[in-house]
Amino acid sequence: MKPAAILDIGSSKVVCLLGSAVQTDGIVVHGAGVAPYDGFSDGEFLDRQSLHTAVVDAISKAEAESCMRIRDVALTVPSCFAKLSLADATITLGSRPRRAEGADVDRLISHSLKRAKMPEGYVLMHSTPVFFLVDGISSTEVPIGLVTDELSGLISHMFVKEDYIKAISDTLDEIGVEISMCISSSLGEAVMLIPETERVRPAVLIDVGYYHTDVCIIESAALTGMATLPIGGYHFTNDLSFGLDVPFEIAEQAKRRYVFSLDYKDRTEVLRSEKGSKRVSFSAISMIVEARADELCTMIREAIEDLGVNVRARPAAYLSGGGFLMMRGALDFMKKSLHLTIKRDMPFTPRLSSPNYCSAFGALNFVLRAGGAEEELLKQDEPEQGSRLLKKVKEFFTK
Repeated sequence: MKPAAILDIGSSKVVCLLGSAVQTDGIVVHGAGVAPYDGFSDGEFLDRQSLHTAVVDAISKAEAESCMRIRDVALTVPSCFAKLSLADATITLGSRPRRAEGADVDRLISHSLKRAKMPEGYVLMHSTPVFFLVDGISSTEVPIGLVTDELSGLISHMFVKEDYIKAISDTLDEIGVEISMCISSSLGEAVMLIPETERVRPAVLIDVGYYHTDVCIIESAALTGMATLPIGGYHFTNDLSFGLDVPFEIAEQAKRRYVFSLDYKDRTEVLRSEKGSKRVSFSAISMIVEARADELCTMIREAIEDLGVNVRARPAAYLSGGGFLMMRGALDFMKKSLHLTIKRDMPFTPRLSSPNYCSAFGALNFVLRAGGAEEELLKQDEPEQGSRLLKKVKEFFTK
């Protein structure tokens, strides 16, 4: 299988990965590029020039390391630049029962899309079946070959903001790179992190970024709920900077050294900067950090329940992202606050093994697996059916 490239636009950095699939579930990374930038907030980039520079730098670094030319990339779409719409649909297959075909599934999805709410200023990114209903029986399996006279299903339609695509494509056009497809960063992460057996019932993905936190609900291989919370790692640092009256960079260092649930008693810490030194009590740092952490956990719990998932039912919950989660003891703090068994199972990678690269690896894994599925379909004995399904796979995830 030929290598694939992804461009992951995070809340504080841009990551470009160029990799290939190895055997059934492995990935080899030929080249990687990481470049910081000013990020985004409330669905808007804070500095377009900073974004432009980071995109070019990330791609250039990946090309230099791999000694390969990148001509197209799969672009990840953060939740704040995406909209989700669920729509059910029912179609009849004729006056008499017959075997369902790939074209019928395509027609069901198209009919569902017509019933979905198309947000203004957005275009379709991909459509993913949540489940199918045949003769009153619900299943996540594609019902091709089943004999029935009626086919129903619930489809998850993901839309991407047109301005987001334009902002990235304007930069890529200058370096001769095209966007091959768009994929929800949350969907890529969820499919990679959460085992299929745990996605049978609603599972939760929590991604704590720099300016915001995404809470997503996934069923089968489709997102069915999505919320963006206005709290991220930046706000912890900003609180410390304001509360302790120290420069932002010094507050960031204090945040990284902090350990949740540690009894600091009357200990103090000396914060040093170019303007001098300042002695602060650990109790003051603890009060500021844990107040913000309590607020974040409360908002996450409320978001999960607003998205229709009962927290008391102990759904499978997975965590990704950086910033706050890189603080020692943060995971245990969140487990106790949310009363959930939260996992942070970033697959092992020899490099970039931090959870804040999860969305990039999730997108690369998703694209490579989709490519592998295409090759398998081309090997099928029924070329007409394989061709039709191949087209469907491509269209689901193509911009």
